[in-house]
Amino acid sequence: MANEAELRLHRCCFTGHRPEKLKESPEEVKAWLEERIDRAIAGGIVTFISGCGMGVDIWAGQIVLHKKTANPKIHLIAAVPWPGFSSRWSDEWRQQYEELLETADLVVNVCRQYHDGVFRQRNEWMVDHSNRMIAFYNGEPGGTREMIAYAERKGIEVITNNPVYEGRPKRERKAKEEQSHILPFPENIARDIGLSGIFGEDRYEELTDDQIAGLEHVLCMLPERERELLEYRYRERKTFEECAERFEMSRQRAQQIASKVLRKLRHPTRIAFIRDGFHKAELMLMLRCAEEIKNILVVQQRRRPLMNEEDVVKLVFQGMLGVGHLVPSEEEAKKRLHLEMSGLEPNADELLTEGVSPQWFRLNLRAAKAKDMKEAEIAHMLCESAKRRPLSFTRRNVYNFCVKLDGSDRMEAAARRVLDESWLPSHSEEYRAAYHPAYRVLHNDFRRV
Repeated sequence: MANEAELRLHRCCFTGHRPEKLKESPEEVKAWLEERIDRAIAGGIVTFISGCGMGVDIWAGQIVLHKKTANPKIHLIAAVPWPGFSSRWSDEWRQQYEELLETADLVVNVCRQYHDGVFRQRNEWMVDHSNRMIAFYNGEPGGTREMIAYAERKGIEVITNNPVYEGRPKRERKAKEEQSHILPFPENIARDIGLSGIFGEDRYEELTDDQIAGLEHVLCMLPERERELLEYRYRERKTFEECAERFEMSRQRAQQIASKVLRKLRHPTRIAFIRDGFHKAELMLMLRCAEEIKNILVVQQRRRPLMNEEDVVKLVFQGMLGVGHLVPSEEEAKKRLHLEMSGLEPNADELLTEGVSPQWFRLNLRAAKAKDMKEAEIAHMLCESAKRRPLSFTRRNVYNFCVKLDGSDRMEAAARRVLDESWLPSHSEEYRAAYHPAYRVLHNDFRRV
């Protein structure tokens, strides 16, 4: 049976624009695509990957499926960004999309739900599983140009209608093993993340101290085993064989984990810390966090009208400072959780999670119990959340935010207690009596678990 590297040699992915961004008619685009698909098949390509977007993606997939009727060896993979991707499309496009999924040989949901980097993640998945790209590109900035650039960095042959790219010689794939040994840390990991603006063809610029601080910050946010493997690979400049031996796993598994972690670091909220430097990225994230907390408060107050000043202060405290009631070990967390959850009635009608900021969320223990979540799993997430570095908010930030939000004497009195470093917030008696809160505050990394 062929391995993944061998299969990739016979795969081709597509990229291109939505109909409204195309300068050519649909008929002209389809004719160009069919000609390039025929050439690819003649050159040994048997599997094609479509990103399933409106326009070029769907047309290319339809052409491949038509070719498949005459040549059963041809296969189509539908790479869907997330389930429900087409929910806001017109009936005509949604019907074509659904027909494509029904007749594709394989449907891959690259992400389980929507997030800011979902299209980038879908595009990179397609390139990472291909040896050639057919791109209908109008020359404008956007996702198509970024996908072409990523393909070129990966050494993928790009076939395009655009004269800027057409005929450009294929760059040989460079072994990442080799790059990681030639370049010093942290430039080697920055290169493999794909950080633009740092590298040219035969040169690289050293990261600034602030960029290095940003890299260290995002590395500290990783689970311990993932962080240790990545640092051994890049900081110690080890091969995957050496990583496999050190962590007692196969070489393939070590490479899979490293690739997975690099994808995490490419997420916009993480790569910004390396690209822009720690201080600038953190400031921007803190501003976004404060705005989102305002929106969350509106939703929470509408959902729970008996929420008063004490409860507002508690939510802002959790949203800015994270977990304020951490326990020293998983064993102790398990004991406390068992004591609390044993007295709770499971309730599947309640929300499982509620956001309190871009960095933290609340896990409803009654809903978790209804979903049979294990106490040990929740305790593990709680302790791992404790290791995540919160943003550089202070108790004074919490106080100022609450008073600016509501300048009443009651709010000022409730918020002033935050300035006492030994004080931790609690819900008001009215809130407890009405809503019986039972939750744990966790890092948003675990909201997708």
